[in-house]
Amino acid sequence: MKVKSIYFLFIVGFILTACSPGERERAESLLLYNGKVWTGDELNPWAKWVYIENDKIVRVGNNSNYPSALETIDLQGRLTVPGFNDSHVHFAQAGALLLGINLLDVSEDELFIKRIKEATERLPKGSWITRGDWGAYEAWNMGSEGGDTRKAEWQPHRNLIDDITSDHPVLVARYDRYEGMANQLALDILGIESETGILQGDDLWDALKQVPESSFERKLAEAKRALAECAKWGVTTVQDMSPLDRVDIYNYLLERDSLITRINFSPSRLSERFNMMKDGWVINWDDNPSPSGNDFITFGTIKSHIDGIMGARTARFFQPYADNDVENVGWRGGWREFSRDLPSFKKMLIEADSGGIQLRVHAIGDEANSILLDVLDTLDLVNGKKDRRFRLVHAQVISERDFDRFAGRNIIAEVQPYHVTDDMRWMEERIGYERCKGAYAFKTLKDIGCQLSFGSDWPGTNASYYPINPLYGLYAAVTRQTVNGEPESGWFPEQKISLEEALKAYTWGSAFSTFEEDVKGTIAPGFLADIAVLDTNLFESEPSDWLNAKFDYTIMGGKIVYKSD
Repeated sequence: MKVKSIYFLFIVGFILTACSPGERERAESLLLYNGKVWTGDELNPWAKWVYIENDKIVRVGNNSNYPSALETIDLQGRLTVPGFNDSHVHFAQAGALLLGINLLDVSEDELFIKRIKEATERLPKGSWITRGDWGAYEAWNMGSEGGDTRKAEWQPHRNLIDDITSDHPVLVARYDRYEGMANQLALDILGIESETGILQGDDLWDALKQVPESSFERKLAEAKRALAECAKWGVTTVQDMSPLDRVDIYNYLLERDSLITRINFSPSRLSERFNMMKDGWVINWDDNPSPSGNDFITFGTIKSHIDGIMGARTARFFQPYADNDVENVGWRGGWREFSRDLPSFKKMLIEADSGGIQLRVHAIGDEANSILLDVLDTLDLVNGKKDRRFRLVHAQVISERDFDRFAGRNIIAEVQPYHVTDDMRWMEERIGYERCKGAYAFKTLKDIGCQLSFGSDWPGTNASYYPINPLYGLYAAVTRQTVNGEPESGWFPEQKISLEEALKAYTWGSAFSTFEEDVKGTIAPGFLADIAVLDTNLFESEPSDWLNAKFDYTIMGGKIVYKSD
């Protein structure tokens, strides 16, 4: 046991060292010059240089009269933008996936063996290798625009990996979680006999429940790996919905000057509302509302769900799914958690709102979104009108008759544009062409006054991987195409938005969604010095080129937290 612990600490130490650029001391002053700086400031949209003192932007200029600074970076004409603020991530899952295993694109023996072997090399002896979600892109091609649905047929066998996993219990699952596979070591630990290692249904779920919780050291290593990934892709703030114990991880890193991405943390169960009030994790509702916390970790929002997701046919619609089978012809989707008892659900939302907590609620189907608009009307009636910035998470499909209800309400559409690129594999198959006109309706929502707040939903679902890289989101919002450039004119192209609008949604818009638009999301004097420098000018290149673009620098609070080779 002691040897395993020492080995894991070595792994953690290695990851800490790998992130060391983010842990160096901040320069007292830093000048970024000779650049093409898109500031996000409507009064001064472009600049050539940015002068930073400590963690704040002090001056922004267009002339050649640069102020002197202790440290300088010649931008060499590169595009420079505010640091990206991802409004929707599941940070703990992302870290576990990056350090653990990702099998979404695996549907053949050789690649399966390769991924398992790589995981054993990353993790110390005795660590469980779990989940993985094999076969997701066997059922729907990655980059597909739909219409090529296939039945997943590949199935692994424990004989493929038993000889390379004698020190690692393995319990991986298929993307739909109805089938899994355990190696011999895991079967021995679980007390299960299986010649193939295949577990199904309740047997699989019972086995997954027996997998021990990760240690603090592993969670720390996962967090460091995820932070490094954020920095690599210009993301300086994430809005996270991880388990509550991750706050301890973030504070641990902050105390050691190793938190290289800002965290806006949101508990993901309504049952936490009273604990949030007790701990002061609420919005400060004064003349200028703001979250509680500090510049690095903020609170004030709670996440809940009203319905399920499209891929599983659990999102709630007014009309049945278009691809229902005969036995289930009237199925319209279901409810989630507390929303199964809608009166009780609404009461809980009212209680949270009256306690000063901002609400963000997952809503996919058109009926689910409509009900939440009704809830917002009730909040105004019961608790009084105020600038709630009520957050419709995903706002995925809106009924045509409900669009006008967004006008003048400061509603946040917390959307993930990459979903368009990935979900068009099944959208028309699930709900038909007509209802898809109200799906991912970014332009319509923006035009009626709804504030777009862009994010990634990183690392995705059990059927899809959603990258943290914001350039994929920008590409999807501007083109509405798959990563393969299909369809040629875009999927429902009338909902395309401009690059500038998309950038604003991914920076200022996400800051606005957490009442932080006065300190984040703009390159202007007085704002936190969160900045990203790209190797490609997005304004002067084709969107297809953005998918291969890289970030040369990521700066958080005046500190270089990532520098490309």
